[in-house]
Amino acid sequence: MLAPDKHTDIKYSVLYISGLIMSEIKKSGTIQFDDLKNVIINQVGKETGDLFEYSLSFLFLLDRINYNKKLDTLYAEI
Repeated sequence: MLAPDKHTDIKYSVLYISGLIMSEIKKSGTIQFDDLKNVIINQVGKETGDLFEYSLSFLFLLDRINYNKKLDTLYAEI
């Protein structure tokens, strides 16, 4: 869901979670996948469901974040 309507809780949207992911990656530089997921779940709540993965996919499609398979980490080239 990218377009909000009157029933949308912005806290559970791809755009909001993507923003949280970007701010966390920029703050730490490089972060492991599981650590990032735990941080986001602690900030938003366990109701995120698949939104974390959708938000990562969204950021990958926009070429905002990269994944290092060898280290299992996410990072952003600024």
